[in-house]
Amino acid sequence: MERLVLRSYAKINLGLQLLRKREDGFHDIVTVFQQIDLYDEITYHKILSSIIITSTDPDVPLDDKNLIYRSFVLFRMRHDINEGLEIHIRKNIPIGGGLGGGSSNAATTLLAANRLWRMNLTLVQLREMAIEIGSDVPFFLRGGIAFGQGRGEILTPVQWPTDYWIVLVCPGIHISTSWAYSQAKIALTKEEKFTKFRSIFKSYTPHTLRMTLINELEGVVFRRHPVLREIKEQLYQRDAFYAGMSGSGSTVFGLFHRKEQAEGTKTFFSNERGMHTFICRPISFCFI
Repeated sequence: MERLVLRSYAKINLGLQLLRKREDGFHDIVTVFQQIDLYDEITYHKILSSIIITSTDPDVPLDDKNLIYRSFVLFRMRHDINEGLEIHIRKNIPIGGGLGGGSSNAATTLLAANRLWRMNLTLVQLREMAIEIGSDVPFFLRGGIAFGQGRGEILTPVQWPTDYWIVLVCPGIHISTSWAYSQAKIALTKEEKFTKFRSIFKSYTPHTLRMTLINELEGVVFRRHPVLREIKEQLYQRDAFYAGMSGSGSTVFGLFHRKEQAEGTKTFFSNERGMHTFICRPISFCFI
C-alpha cells in the first residue's frame, strides 16, 4: 500500500466544565465529545524521505506548526521509519473554531501511517503517541460519543440517542484557547461539578441536556464577543433543544429534532446574518 485517502471528522463539545488547574499548566476538565459528519479529506502518499503538506485552504500551516507534521514525525521516530509522506488536505472543517480539526487530522495521520507501513499497532499504542500530540487527539482515534476527563484524554464511550440535526454557526472569530482557559474562574468544587455533569448519564433526555450541561468558557468568551451569545440565543429562539459553544469557540451549535428546523436555521444565519454555517449529523459509532 503506497497511497491512502481518509476522512478526518470534526467534533463538538456537549458541555465543558473546568475542575482545577494542574501543576503542568493544563486544566482537568469534564466534557462530552460528539463526533460529527463534517470532515476533511486527507490523501497520504508514501515518498522517499521528506514530509510535504499541501492544502486547499491557504490558512493551513504547512510546516511543524501543523499537528499532522508533528504526528508523523513522532510516528516515524518511534518506529524507525526512514521514508517520508506527502499529505494533501481537502479542508472543510473551519480552522480555529473549536471543532477539533487539527487534532482530528493528527489522529487520522497516526491511523494512516499505521496502515501504510503495516505496523499493526493497537489502539493503546496509538493512544500513547496521541496524548503527546494534544489533549483532544486520543478521542479522534475512536470517535463516536465519549465522556472526557483529565485533559480530555481519559475517555469513556457513551451511547445515547442521536436522532437529531446539528447546525454549526461559524462567525469567523479567532479565539485563543490558552487565553480562554486562563481567564476562566473555577467556582464550584471539583466534586460538585463532576457529580452534576455525570447526572446526565443517569437520566438522559433532550431536556436534561439543557438543564445539566454548560460550557464554562462561554462566560469568558461571550463577554469579549457578545455576538456569540446572540447566536446562542437565536438558536434557542429557532427551537434548538440544546445550544452551546464548542470548546473555546468560536463555533456555536444548535441541536434540532427535525431536518426542516435545521435547514431553516441554516438559511437564517447564512442569508440574513451572512455567517458560515453547516448542517451536520452526529456520529454515534467508533471507527476502531
